[in-house]
Amino acid sequence: MAPRNPRFQDFSAVSPDETPQRYDPFDPPLDPLEMQSFTRPSFEAGILEEGPREPSPDVHVRRNESQSSFVSSLHGEGRTNTGYSPVPRTYSETSANTGYPPIPQSHSMGRLPPRKSMGGTSVHTVGSTLTPFKTADPDTQALVERRAGEIAQWTIHWQTPAVIVVLFVAGVMGAVGHHLFYQHLDGKPAEDQLKMIRYGTALAFFTKATLVGSVVMCYRQRIWHTFRKRAMTIHAIDGLFSATEDPTQFINMEMVRNAKLASFMAVASWLIPIAAVLSPGSLTSEVMTSTNDTHCPTVASLNFSHESTFNFRNESLYAGSSLIYYNSTDITATQPGWFDYFDQPSKNARRLTITSAYLQKPVQDIGASNKSCDVGWNCTYSINFEGPGYNCLEVANSSNPNAQGLIDMGAPINITSLAPQGSFIYQSSVDIGEYADPQTPTNDKGEPAEGPPYPDLLGVFQSEPALWIGYSINTSKPYDPSSPYYAQWGAVHEPKVFKCLHYHTNYTALLRYVDAIQNVTIANRTFIAPIVDTVIMATPGDPENPTITPYTNFVRPNTDVGKYKLTAAYHAMGSLLRNFLRGEISYESKFPVTKSDISETRLIDSRTSYPVQDLMAQVQSVYEDMILTLLSEPHMIVASTDSVPCMKSRSVIVFAYHAEGLWIGYAIVVAFAFAFLIVGAWSIYQNGVASDTQFSRIMVTTRNPTIDRLSVGACLGGDPFPPELRKTKLRFGVLLEEESREGFPGKVEHCTFGTRGETKEIQKYGTYAGLKKWRGERGDVEEKEGLLRDEEKVGMGDGGGG
Repeated sequence: MAPRNPRFQDFSAVSPDETPQRYDPFDPPLDPLEMQSFTRPSFEAGILEEGPREPSPDVHVRRNESQSSFVSSLHGEGRTNTGYSPVPRTYSETSANTGYPPIPQSHSMGRLPPRKSMGGTSVHTVGSTLTPFKTADPDTQALVERRAGEIAQWTIHWQTPAVIVVLFVAGVMGAVGHHLFYQHLDGKPAEDQLKMIRYGTALAFFTKATLVGSVVMCYRQRIWHTFRKRAMTIHAIDGLFSATEDPTQFINMEMVRNAKLASFMAVASWLIPIAAVLSPGSLTSEVMTSTNDTHCPTVASLNFSHESTFNFRNESLYAGSSLIYYNSTDITATQPGWFDYFDQPSKNARRLTITSAYLQKPVQDIGASNKSCDVGWNCTYSINFEGPGYNCLEVANSSNPNAQGLIDMGAPINITSLAPQGSFIYQSSVDIGEYADPQTPTNDKGEPAEGPPYPDLLGVFQSEPALWIGYSINTSKPYDPSSPYYAQWGAVHEPKVFKCLHYHTNYTALLRYVDAIQNVTIANRTFIAPIVDTVIMATPGDPENPTITPYTNFVRPNTDVGKYKLTAAYHAMGSLLRNFLRGEISYESKFPVTKSDISETRLIDSRTSYPVQDLMAQVQSVYEDMILTLLSEPHMIVASTDSVPCMKSRSVIVFAYHAEGLWIGYAIVVAFAFAFLIVGAWSIYQNGVASDTQFSRIMVTTRNPTIDRLSVGACLGGDPFPPELRKTKLRFGVLLEEESREGFPGKVEHCTFGTRGETKEIQKYGTYAGLKKWRGERGDVEEKEGLLRDEEKVGMGDGGGG
């Protein structure tokens, strides 16, 4: 039986009486009703000889009575006015091409037997070079007809390359922005730490997302290049399509072996997010000392000159407490020649100095740090002031007893009274030339009980007592057993004697406040002059009444009042120190006996009851502690404030940015992303098109009859996938079809996934369209539209004649 012309196939149907043959999904029978075939001799002649033809007359299409299909008719089986006539054919014939059962001959050409409806109406293609195709959707049918002559375009669309570049640039900008953000925070107070960390983490994940997106898109271009060059099993192809989403695919060694670069790119897409974890850790918080060289405007200082002008009757000038208490010849200050004179140190002065002695350091004002440094700051500054001080000098020791010198100076102490020759380990004389107390008997108001006239030396400072101190140091070095001192002392004792005079002194004190704790040291002291510049000489035969000269240097209360009051303040401070130094400590029968308040101070080592080894320096230091304690009482007359240069500092929690921690990760990631961008660009260039792994791309690249037949029984796409199919090797190439059509624009072929034996390599800029079964020429669509217009005209003519 002669084969049917593929361009002008007639249609057949299966008789209801027939037993249906075994179902073949790739060769289904046509519907019982098919569109009627027409012969087109004049049309083909026009194509071959005359070139482009005029549009065919309109064809009228009417619906048959069964409403189950469209049937084209010429309104009369013998009508030939359109140039087409039915091809005479017996219905007993079986198409050589279709192999379907014949239609019974009792049915005429113009009226076919009714069939069972399979749903909605269907539209069939009219005769063309395409295999007849029908669809229930007229819009889809029109789209099929319109695309029949389309040729695949070798065009690299701008969108994919642009997105790859934009994602890469955005990732680099995200990394740079992350760096700049952390650099901006570096060294600043760590405020809103949680918010800043969130911002940094957001930048890190933005950078990670954009760079991974760029790598993944480049990876997709690369796998299409790999599909063209390598035949791989479906299992390996699955792995390449999902490796960036499913890390378990990397156990597929065939995938890794056949697509090494693509696999490495997929691995990188999984590792790049590590940078998003590491980079936020480059911003930490730590304690840092912030410094500021500035001025501290209200630091506490001392000004003893305030005592010179203090008047206890009127405190409006300097309100507060004085260091001294006065007696007066006239408490009302109305009698001629009245004057005030020193009585004793004030209670506040006693309290402060005693507290300092017991604390073994200067007393600190609780709010001094905030007042001097401001709240939350530490600071360091120095103050300069004049005050009393003891200028001490060692006059004898065990190496230089200076016995004659001590006698010449009228020293009340000598080396022989100190251990080891004597029994004293500490001995002092601090009252020679002391201001008499009381000067004269007084009444309850503090006025002299007798007078005037008053004694000539009433209230006069004739001298300032010198400090004569001797002490012995226990060296812990044992005496020779033959030594006379071995039995009593055991260890070698070294006696020393020193003398201290009371001076006007210029101090430079360095104050440091750290966490509101004060630390004060005397940076410099300069002794200016004795407070009372006189000399005390012992009177032969009357040691209780020494001779004091010169008389003119006496400080009187009724001549230079300012000088007298300042001297009285200094004398009061010195007397408070001397109260602790007065007395002696002896060693009797292996235990110490103390008769001095010095044991209450840090001048005595509490472990041994011996004086400290540097006693002379420590006496000066203890006195300076008492003076500096006056800084803690802002209500004292001598208190003042100064504006001084200072260095402020504070320990604050600040952001600390370690740039290397951020850039080590980002630099590696950006470098790999850039390298993969080059790989992706090269793959696009080699492929000739930019592609993707979306369903639409998979759909158009798997149009292959072989794949259709292989997929029988697996159309649901469920797991498990048939193992024999997973092992089938495919590649993306040009399908080897029979009778590929030659013509404009050349040989047209089809690109698809297929087995190695049925595909060949894709040639860049080759002409590719689709499967031969469905390819057509653009003229086919125009031809069909012309036929339809011819039919419509015929139908309109018949209707008019009726």
